[in-house]
Amino acid sequence: MNNSGDIREGPKRLQVYVVEDSPIIQRWLASAIAAAGAELDGCSDGAQAAIADLVALQPDLILIDIGLASGNGFEVLKVLQEQSLVPEAIKVVLTNHARAEYENLSLRLGADRFFDKSWETPQVLALISDLAAEKRSTNAPPRH
Repeated sequence: MNNSGDIREGPKRLQVYVVEDSPIIQRWLASAIAAAGAELDGCSDGAQAAIADLVALQPDLILIDIGLASGNGFEVLKVLQEQSLVPEAIKVVLTNHARAEYENLSLRLGADRFFDKSWETPQVLALISDLAAEKRSTNAPPRH
């Protein structure tokens, strides 16, 4: 018998949502997320679809590119901030548009971190791994 009150199997994994228009980067991030022991919750290449998904899925971590197929990452951050949507999620901007003004705007719009895709990808991978490990340890059953 499986009702909603049952204990889930194993610890809950870090849920990650990717807002990215490049299929190559999407696949690379999906592999990195899986390798870190986290779970890809969803992916979108447009701002409006991402916002709808994020509200429904409530992921733990959101990776956001600035340039998208439709809209941009600033729109996603702005709507999430103005409407207090997904308030618990860690919002990370990962972009090739790593100019100071973009970083400042991202942080003002609620991003927790800002990374340049061109040369800061090891830090992004480390962050995903650290957050996934932290999530596993906080959900681990108590040891006796």
